[in-house]
Amino acid sequence: MSELLREFEFDEEVERTYRAGEAAERAGRLREAAVCFRVAADQQLGDAAVRLARVLFTLGEATEAAHWHRLAVADGFAEDLVESDVQARQRFLEHAARIIVGAPTFDWLPASPPVVRMDIQRIQARTRALRSLDQRYGGMACHSAVAKHVAAVEPQIMLGDAETWTAVAEAHELAGWTAFDSGMPGVALPHFERALTLARQAEDEELIASVLTRAGRMFLHHNAPEDALKAFQLGFVAAHNSWTDHRTLPDPQTAITSLTTNIETYRAEQVRARAIALTALARNHLAAGDVDTASVFGARAVAAAATLRSARVDDQLRWLAEEARAAGASALVEHISTRFARCV
Repeated sequence: MSELLREFEFDEEVERTYRAGEAAERAGRLREAAVCFRVAADQQLGDAAVRLARVLFTLGEATEAAHWHRLAVADGFAEDLVESDVQARQRFLEHAARIIVGAPTFDWLPASPPVVRMDIQRIQARTRALRSLDQRYGGMACHSAVAKHVAAVEPQIMLGDAETWTAVAEAHELAGWTAFDSGMPGVALPHFERALTLARQAEDEELIASVLTRAGRMFLHHNAPEDALKAFQLGFVAAHNSWTDHRTLPDPQTAITSLTTNIETYRAEQVRARAIALTALARNHLAAGDVDTASVFGARAVAAAATLRSARVDDQLRWLAEEARAAGASALVEHISTRFARCV
């Protein structure tokens, strides 16, 4: 009887440890959860091996996660209960590709609406302060504070304006970065995904490029160079869009040099990107006072856009037409007008 009592007491202690792991996982303390689930999994308690594998995958510890996954499958649990880090990266890159082409991606909402409207400047200031802490002390020192900040500000996206979406996206980007720096790439990816979604809602190409660059650096760190290259390539497209979408042209000569270098790198199917780049070249040549060259690139842009139905391209051409009219380049204005005459 005393032996049975000792065994019962031991099992009870293991179950308490398992419950502590559940609580730690819910609170986002994943390393603590892994310690608890490892104890329970060693004693083959319930689905502890599955829970441990999931947490380890999220922490980026794929080798040990795969070990516990195999044991869970051997105990009769379904093989698809655990998603690998490879699958998570693939899903992220597919999401990013949809973001780049402007496809609808807003497939989530906060659990509850905001109680009050927060001041955008306060959200941004808090994000900047937390970013400074990350830069000075590292992600592990401030990730939990960043996560709380995100939880507090995320409901604001339901108010629906570009400035709010950008502010919350920046908070998510920081949460992803500090999660990565804390050794939790699996935690980082959902934050990066939401940052991309919100940045696309705000049409903030510069922020999209920043998020993808950070994701690429994370993939490199975790020995996934091919996925890193894909993230960097998508980020390059967003960075280029950010450059050519600017309404104002602060440095035309620099833009001309960059655009001239890149204009021939577009593949045949990248019709919209080529049309935007040609329009940007025309605008910058016009800003530099070279009306003749601007007219040449403007004509090429109109020709490239002939089969396109794109509001972004139309906006670029309208800006070019306004600037050409102001510069007295009437032939270029007339040429652009043919684009919109055909669209009527």
